Amino acid sequence: MEPAEQPAERPGPGSPRTVPPWLDTLAQLSWRLLIVLAAVAGVVFLMTRLYLVSLPLILALILATIAVPPARRLERRGAPRLLAALTTVGGGAVVLIGGIVLLVPAFTRQVAALGPTVSEAFERVLAWLDRGPFGLDRADLESLISDALTNVGQFSGTLASQVGELAIAVGEVLTAVVLALVLLFFFVKDGEQIVGWFIARAPERVRDDMRAAGARGWGALAGYVRGTAAIALIDAVGIGLGLLVLGVPLVLPLTLLVFLGGFVPVIGAFVSGLLAVLVALATGGLTDALIVLGIVLAVQQLEGNVLQPLIMRRAVALHPVVILSVLTAGAVVVGVVGAFLAVPLAATLAAVGNELRLRSELRRRGSRPGPAPLGGRGVDPELGLPEAAPAQPRRPRRRSGTGGGRRDG
Repeated sequence: MEPAEQPAERPGPGSPRTVPPWLDTLAQLSWRLLIVLAAVAGVVFLMTRLYLVSLPLILALILATIAVPPARRLERRGAPRLLAALTTVGGGAVVLIGGIVLLVPAFTRQVAALGPTVSEAFERVLAWLDRGPFGLDRADLESLISDALTNVGQFSGTLASQVGELAIAVGEVLTAVVLALVLLFFFVKDGEQIVGWFIARAPERVRDDMRAAGARGWGALAGYVRGTAAIALIDAVGIGLGLLVLGVPLVLPLTLLVFLGGFVPVIGAFVSGLLAVLVALATGGLTDALIVLGIVLAVQQLEGNVLQPLIMRRAVALHPVVILSVLTAGAVVVGVVGAFLAVPLAATLAAVGNELRLRSELRRRGSRPGPAPLGGRGVDPELGLPEAAPAQPRRPRRRSGTGGGRRDG
């Protein structure tokens, strides 16, 4: 007769193993989090070092969400894929360059005509600060302004002495723009083949996850870019019409700035609207400035309370804290371009992460997800899974029951 198994001795207070379970779990999570952060830092470092490749690649992907649908419509109407891609990308580039060529001369003429008016408005502001409730001394103000102009002159001299570096920067920008256009053309023409090539070289067990996560990320990026463009266009039209009615100069440049500012969430519309208010103050006085301020605030309230929930409901909704954090990080790492690209990248990564989480949860429930995305429309908000997902695990039980009956027979 075998002796009874003795129970394992628990470590006492004086034994060497006295680590609490919660501390052990926290330590495991900490080193895993450190590895993830190190990997993210490595990717960011490589992207910043190879910015002449990474930035055009990201920009081409973002523009492809706008260019692919019209190209596919041209294909459905009988156009060859090559011709459809050339028409879409080339036509968009011609429209963009033509708009710049038309805006720059008008902007230059209006700025030249605005010079005397700005000087008069500036004198009025100085006089009001001198005699107004603040009681500031005009001599001190003029001294501060003189010092600022001196610093600007020194900075201009520094720029003039760095013409070579400026020429290199201009060359890099042109190279990045050309590379982005070339990549955009191939994404529009051969996007499906490129995705299929990457999926075919992945292990078979992860191909469905790659297809679903890619489709979910692409849908989120497309929804975010199109929704943001629509909201920015509505903001620009609303504020531009207000400026036009009031007779504020520089209407077209200010409208374009408002449109571009819409692609920088939270702060872009505020900064561009503030610039419009300052121009109205310089040209029309305090009354026009207050009216423009009211128009800007009304348009932004319409955007935040109506347009954002209505247009962006199919895209990834990011909390303002996340948006501000991502904006700051992008601006610090890459600059102005990083501020433009940070939020769409964060929205795409959030959608991909959510899709992978849903698929992992569905597997834990005993079902195998297919290549179709689980996120998006038709998702049960309580389960976080598609509405039809709970019915899937029943099928294996019915088959196993029938098979079990055959085995018993």
